[in-house]
Order: sequence, then C-alpha cells, then structure tokens
Amino acid sequence: MQCGMMWAMDGDWLRLGGVIRAARKRKGLSQVRLGDSIGVKRTVIQTIERGHEFQSVTATLRDIERILEWGQGSIEHILDGGDPLPPESPGNRYYTRHARPDAGGELPVRVSRALAEGVTLDTAIVALSPNTEMVVVVKGKPDATHDQIETALAAWEKKGGHLERLREIAEGGEG
Repeated sequence: MQCGMMWAMDGDWLRLGGVIRAARKRKGLSQVRLGDSIGVKRTVIQTIERGHEFQSVTATLRDIERILEWGQGSIEHILDGGDPLPPESPGNRYYTRHARPDAGGELPVRVSRALAEGVTLDTAIVALSPNTEMVVVVKGKPDATHDQIETALAAWEKKGGHLERLREIAEGGEG
C-alpha cells in the first residue's frame, strides 16, 4: 500500500481544507487566482477547501503546498493533525522531489502531476545522442486494479523493443 493512501481513511480532510483556505486568504489569493497558478479551475479549489476526501495526496495538493510556500510533506502533516511545515524542512519522508534544484527549472504541471500520482511501475533512460537522453517513466493510475497493472506492464514490455530501436538509431545504426 502506498504511503499516501493511509490519509484517505484516517486523515482530517475537512481540517486540511480549512488550513488551505486560511493560508490562501492570508496570502491574498482568491480561489480563482490560486487555481490559475496551478492550472485548475476554481471549483477544484472549492472542493478541496470544503474537505473533500481524496484516495491519496494528489499533485494538485502538492502544487497548493508549493504555492502556499509550505515545506514538503505539509499536506500529510496537516492530515495527521499538525501544522504546515516550514519551507526548508529537510528529509521529509512524505515527499519526493521530481525536479532537482540544478535541473534548470521545474517540470510542467501536467508532468509533475503524472509523476506524483499512482505507482511507478518501471523506468527507462534512452541515450539519444552524446548530450541528450530521453527519460521514460511508466506509471500505474492510483485506482488501477492488479489485473490492469499486469496488462499495462505486458504492453510496456512489448514497447521495450521500440526503445531498443531508438538506441540503435541514436548510435548511428539503420534509420
């Protein structure tokens, strides 16, 4: 079971919504402006602030955590009854950073969301040239069944041959 799944049953989602609402207002952000800053509609912010229970901590909640300048893992900390963590709270076990500080910027929101949700099934790195590479991350959706995951992994294994072909082309083989 994924770490974030526990909070759907035990976490205080209503409290989380209230803490988010209060922090948003202290920063002078409307629901529309907060939503626009993370690429969601106002209704999503309303839903969160009303205490909607999610199956896991979503990428949207991670984006809100970032915009409100909370420390990584604050969402889980609030769900557990605590307060938002300070921005520089190191080594938090609840959060995985997807963009390294030296990587030249953040990933697009839709990519960050896809990386944050679900279960990582496999990864591959394909060298395209001496100075570039392609990173492939295979993710299972949070609500996928075991059989659906198995089917997805079988499909991924079939596509692995295409990645080998890309390697050959990049290395100067037939094209």
